[in-house]
Amino acid sequence: MAALGLVFITLPVLAIVSFTCFAAFRAQENKMLKILAQVCLAVGVGCLLVPVAAVAWGLYQV
Repeated sequence: MAALGLVFITLPVLAIVSFTCFAAFRAQENKMLKILAQVCLAVGVGCLLVPVAAVAWGLYQV
């Protein structure tokens, strides 16, 4: 049950936080923060795709 909580609750929340950080860092002038914004975007997309992949895998197994 803890694994389901991680996949379907924690990871989408982390994706929202990552997208928020992406928007905040992208608005800055510093080049290093713009690079960090791309890292936040990659983490956010990864966290968002894991629950989608878990649902797709579960539907495929049925």
